[in-house]
Amino acid sequence: MPATFFYEKNDAFDELAEGEDAVFESNTRLLVFAASVGYERNKRVPDPDDNGEIRWTYIESNQRLSVIAASLAYADTEDPEVILDPERQIETLTAYGAGGARLLEREVVGQPGSNLDNMIDFLRTHRDEDRLQEQVGILENIENEISSLRTSNTD
Repeated sequence: MPATFFYEKNDAFDELAEGEDAVFESNTRLLVFAASVGYERNKRVPDPDDNGEIRWTYIESNQRLSVIAASLAYADTEDPEVILDPERQIETLTAYGAGGARLLEREVVGQPGSNLDNMIDFLRTHRDEDRLQEQVGILENIENEISSLRTSNTD
């Protein structure tokens, strides 16, 4: 398991995850969000820059972030083995994270007005309530499966 990994860090990270007006509390959370956006909008960057660095434990030790990372990797590969493979999860996070961060840079940070207001507008524009409810149910099922896998692996 890698101690750290590299990702494409653009102005969206500087604007949305750093400083007193940050919308996200960390670059890690923004990367996971950006990867979700990138996946949803089919914006995979095959060879992203590697000018940012994150400790894998920040994701692995947070149940929600680790479930999202595993879920994205599974959705991307359709291979259940990826759920327990940090390297492949990182590959998915960095590829879709770059695509999503580029969208956020253009559609949130690059727009006039406050980043928070722009983020709210971005989310409203791209929200589908029925699909969101379905995805929450799927995530809960995956979270339960991962919890049972981790429990059985530690026995």
